Amino acid sequence: MTARPERVPAEEVRQRMLDAGRELAEEVGAALTIEHLRLEEVIQRARVPRSSVYRMWAYREDYIDDLLVYLAGSGSWFRERPVLDPRTFDAVGQILGDNAALLATPAGRRALLCEIVRVVATHNYATLTDSVQWRLRMALIATLGSTRGTTARQRIAAALGDSQRAARESMVAILGQLSAVLGLRLRDPAYTLDHVQLAGGLFIQSLAMRNVQVQAALATPHGELAAPGPAAPGPAGPGPGPAGAELTGAADATVVDGLLNVSIPGPGLHGEPTEWSLAALGYLGVLDAFFELDPDFKPPAG
Repeated sequence: MTARPERVPAEEVRQRMLDAGRELAEEVGAALTIEHLRLEEVIQRARVPRSSVYRMWAYREDYIDDLLVYLAGSGSWFRERPVLDPRTFDAVGQILGDNAALLATPAGRRALLCEIVRVVATHNYATLTDSVQWRLRMALIATLGSTRGTTARQRIAAALGDSQRAARESMVAILGQLSAVLGLRLRDPAYTLDHVQLAGGLFIQSLAMRNVQVQAALATPHGELAAPGPAAPGPAGPGPGPAGAELTGAADATVVDGLLNVSIPGPGLHGEPTEWSLAALGYLGVLDAFFELDPDFKPPAG
């Protein structure tokens, strides 16, 4: 006697299909390839009846549209996670706890600001670069305008806007706490913490995206790093064949990799120079453009 197939409520079918699609999307790692997901593969991953799926989504494109909206909004990996890695808060607490006496002077507060930025921005840059989920989100944003119909594009854009607003509000709150602890004030009444968040966040994300591109250029098909090509002597002339072009591209990627990921000197907590990342030093520049030390700041007792 043949066993009856499992009966699954429609809402559970929908959720399983969206979660399975998200798993497959994270495995391939780019929103562009979501267009090529096979519905049968998703059904097998979700372990739901085919008939229920095709009643819910008559066409594969309808499922893809709903999956993209899910990835952009309620199913986003970042939706239920803090905007910064919790370990960075532990690091900031340690820095402030170990060096609370520095809050008593403007020079000390400046040193604390530099150290916090050095640690947090460097960690955030590295975390984004290594995050498959973040790369998926960036690819979804990048391909939004060219790959979807008007209705789907509006739904995806609205979902992205909701999740981005939540992240922005969280980061603005963090910047407000930091400025209160360190006695920072905005340089101009026209400046807001939203300006600071947007400028700083886009700066870090753009460097992380460039790093993703560079690491992909350096990697061979087998995942090993390609050897950089030699610099061409003399003035630029007609380019060599395809092999020479690959060497030139690898050499350029190696140069940019060194700029992005090799430490450079910057201010240390107690006056001595220490190692900084380009991302952290640039983010400090963003903060300096908007903030200044408040001369009337009085550190809280204790």
